[in-house]
Amino acid sequence: MRIIFSEVANISYENIIEFLSETWTEKQINMFIDEAEKVVGKLKEGKFKLYQKHTNDIRSALIGKKHMRVFFRMENPHTIRVLLFFDMRQDPQKIIDLLQ
Repeated sequence: MRIIFSEVANISYENIIEFLSETWTEKQINMFIDEAEKVVGKLKEGKFKLYQKHTNDIRSALIGKKHMRVFFRMENPHTIRVLLFFDMRQDPQKIIDLLQ
């Protein structure tokens, strides 16, 4: 399975890492990165349906001590697009806006 990161996913991932570097320890940041990589690894193995359904075609996984959520969509039988990394302590309405 091929994994593609959207521009929004790349930007939101970088923003989260920047935020975490101000508030979390290096060990906690590395745990977040490891958890994100594990999700991507499982997606590469084709375990898309393992994760929580957000809408009909979008699923998500909790990472980073369950404070962050990564959203992704199956584009075709061979490709999954990572759409967004989201800090769950924000206004949930922002998820809808960012996924548009």
